[in-house]
Amino acid sequence: MNPTKLTMYTRPGCPDVARASYFLRQRGITWDEINIEEDQDARRQVIAWTGRAATPTLWIGDTLLVEPDAQEIDDALAKAA
Repeated sequence: MNPTKLTMYTRPGCPDVARASYFLRQRGITWDEINIEEDQDARRQVIAWTGRAATPTLWIGDTLLVEPDAQEIDDALAKAA
């Protein structure tokens, strides 16, 4: 189930990305994933949004989350629903 568009900017081996991915999978949420190590334009965009190459960076609807915890993701999903 996807209440809204979700995009996650990631990098391989990031434990915060693994936690966010697990959290979303447990809720049956799908997302578009962009690896900022492979996509330099996306990396530059994340830096423009956050001031650094922070992962995970998520867009849930019109909400930008930087290295969010589970509660922040839940709150953004509820807002976007």
